[in-house]
Amino acid sequence: MFKVPILLVLYNRIEETHNVFEILGTVQPTQLYVAGDGPKPGNTLDRTHVYQTRSVIQPAWHCQLHTFWQDDHLGKSQMIYKAIQWFFEHEEEGIVLFEDTLPTYDFFPYCEELLRQYRNDERVFSIGGTYLRHRSRQRYKKRLRKGGSSYYFSSYATTWGFATWRNRWQDFSLSMAQYDSDKISEIVAHNMKKPKFRSYWINRFNIIKKNNASYWDYQINLHVWAHDGVCIEPYLNLVTNIGVKNNAKRKLRRLRKNAYPIMPLTHPTEKEVNRKEDNFIFKHIYKKAYFYLFRDWLKEILPNKSE
Repeated sequence: MFKVPILLVLYNRIEETHNVFEILGTVQPTQLYVAGDGPKPGNTLDRTHVYQTRSVIQPAWHCQLHTFWQDDHLGKSQMIYKAIQWFFEHEEEGIVLFEDTLPTYDFFPYCEELLRQYRNDERVFSIGGTYLRHRSRQRYKKRLRKGGSSYYFSSYATTWGFATWRNRWQDFSLSMAQYDSDKISEIVAHNMKKPKFRSYWINRFNIIKKNNASYWDYQINLHVWAHDGVCIEPYLNLVTNIGVKNNAKRKLRRLRKNAYPIMPLTHPTEKEVNRKEDNFIFKHIYKKAYFYLFRDWLKEILPNKSE
């Protein structure tokens, strides 16, 4: 039995939810929290898929199951925000997963060990499960033989599957209402040393704030930076994004990475941000994928659009 609490956030993807729930059935968490968004108004097919997806959640192992079902449709980012808030009303720390992700089994002991390792180090805000470069298990082992570590510290939070603590999450805000434009510029300048990086992030945060675009993947980075925090990312991918279909746009399809085992962990000796890895994330993920992320936000706020 796995004692770290797990939150699974879902919506209407029946097959994907079944796949991730099979993994959870093997891990057998003793505390399982499941939150689900409501169907889009007037969309009968969506309503059917929503309730069929929820029906997948039937643990065959002994656990305490907690559910948080929404009657109304909130949209992806609002649902994630409310689900994590609800989760941390009950738990001090835990793992967050989504219906369109598929973690490898090692993702769970990886999170468990690092939650314990950095529980009292409040500079560490998030333990991510995603490595966005291509690296095989063989190359990873070669890295360890040369004295490398299993994970690194990053300025960016990856969110396909991650672990964190209540006290790191508690003042997170989708609206960023507590930060005016000057404060956003100050926070970004403190964390981003290159002018083009600073310009990009200041511009994006201000656009999101002005349009109240609750695309939470961006806001969580500002939250981390505002607290002088860092995030942990593995040198080997542990979570596959199965929501990125094979026929998706090429730039998004590149994000679909295979997942591998990583245990046992080799810990780094220093907690310095790996700028080389962060530069890759900026260049290949944020800079290129912004159009698609903003498009997804528009789909969230337009009524009666099916996914």
